[in-house]
Amino acid sequence: MAESSKRPVETIEQRVEALEAELAERRKSELIKDSMIIEYRQALSNAQYALAIANGQLKLATQPTE
Repeated sequence: MAESSKRPVETIEQRVEALEAELAERRKSELIKDSMIIEYRQALSNAQYALAIANGQLKLATQPTE
């Protein structure tokens, strides 16, 4: 409690503005995070596709001869 008395007095309007600014920053951060997740998923999908092709080529190359 002693710490709260050391803080400067803040009006309700100032507190609302501070919270709105914090919310805007968090929303921006969320958008960045979401776009990164999409990029990671796409990269993983591309890597899985390339791996499937490589596995298919390996299977064709190592077919037993009869």
